Amino acid sequence: MFFLIFLMFDIISFLLDDFPFKIEPFDKKSELMESSKNDPLCGTFKYYSGESEKGVVDIFKYNKVYYLHYQRDDNAQYVGIGIKNENNFTVTYYYPNGTDFGIVYYNIDENNLLKGFWSSFNTVGDLIQEGTTEKLWKN
Repeated sequence: MFFLIFLMFDIISFLLDDFPFKIEPFDKKSELMESSKNDPLCGTFKYYSGESEKGVVDIFKYNKVYYLHYQRDDNAQYVGIGIKNENNFTVTYYYPNGTDFGIVYYNIDENNLLKGFWSSFNTVGDLIQEGTTEKLWKN
């Protein structure tokens, strides 16, 4: 039992050393950002979350699914996986070490910017506004 617990922490530590670039498909993020350049939802965007969180998010597509790499202004990072249906975009996200998991529901506006709400296990019962404000890199 002790060996399994040690092995589990060793694997988690390995994945976090270069988070998220040891997680597929984030290990191919640069190439996938380039290959997604014709998708208007993909690129690098400024984002806001609630009243105080700000940062940038890279969105790229792999096959039929979108992947998000959030990088907050305070240097925290987390990743998401999303599915687009017409003008709706739903994302689940994960913080390293499993410190939080959540879901975001966005509407995609005519400029391909996102506006929506999120909730997580750390915000029990609350909905927090979130969205993108500007596309910084158009692939």
